[in-house]
Amino acid sequence: MPQMIHYQDDLFFLSVLVKALDAGLSTEADSEHFRERVAGDLFFLDGSLKSFHGLLVQNALLIDRSEYLKLLERTSRSLMQVLERILGGAYPRSEDYSSYRPQFEAILKSQAAIASELEETLRYSLGDQAEIDLVSQDELSELLKG
Repeated sequence: MPQMIHYQDDLFFLSVLVKALDAGLSTEADSEHFRERVAGDLFFLDGSLKSFHGLLVQNALLIDRSEYLKLLERTSRSLMQVLERILGGAYPRSEDYSSYRPQFEAILKSQAAIASELEETLRYSLGDQAEIDLVSQDELSELLKG
């Protein structure tokens, strides 16, 4: 029996992890305690986004594929922002992650390629009727909490 993949929930979970990393890195938390965990989470997110990218590219007949592609592209760009902030020294303890610079730069480069490809795929699949989200994913999450 083939495994069922819950793309929307999985991609939502990954986007929440990216936001949690951003929030955590914005604090003065002790990097000695969290450095390995943060780096591991960034590597996990990169691998997971690549995996979902591969699955969605292969499965062109998937129902709601364009929505999943949008979620994936948005999450990839959010991960890129976190990496850019670490590499650019925007977080209070960014310098504590300098030993990971080559790996983070490689992740940033690969995620940029994925995001660009997803943007192109979405433009092609949606044509001129590209949707504009009236409610962002964050707003939707807040509305559903109530």
